[in-house]
Amino acid sequence: MLLIFKRLFFIFLTISYMSFIWIQSSKFDPESLVGFSSTLNRTVYLLIGASLEFAHLFQFGLLYLCIVIIFLSFGRLRTWQEVTAAVIALAYGIVDEIHQLYVPFRSFSIADLLKDTIGIVVFWWVVHRSYFYKKSSKIGRWLRSVT
Repeated sequence: MLLIFKRLFFIFLTISYMSFIWIQSSKFDPESLVGFSSTLNRTVYLLIGASLEFAHLFQFGLLYLCIVIIFLSFGRLRTWQEVTAAVIALAYGIVDEIHQLYVPFRSFSIADLLKDTIGIVVFWWVVHRSYFYKKSSKIGRWLRSVT
């Protein structure tokens, strides 16, 4: 019974995170930035912009990790599950970019998809290496504890 709640919790957490991504990408109002950007130092403004761009790497990499955790809640992680998690995370990135075509002031961006892909690959590399090769690492032990 506890195992079922654990699995449902991870599924709920992942769907909630996907909803957060969707809602966040639905909101953008350039008018709200006009007054704000004129009061900032140019360096701070550039750092904020770089952070937002870096967020793509982290955002979809974290989605990949959430999907992997769902698989781990059902047992040992297998390579096909890693690939499936990556495909689902990337497919969601594509759907989100298509969705942005219909959001005012937003657009479909191949560059954003590339950043999403890089984030997924980086998280895959860390998970794969930690789970299969560096089993005594903190991340490897943590991933095993989910199973």
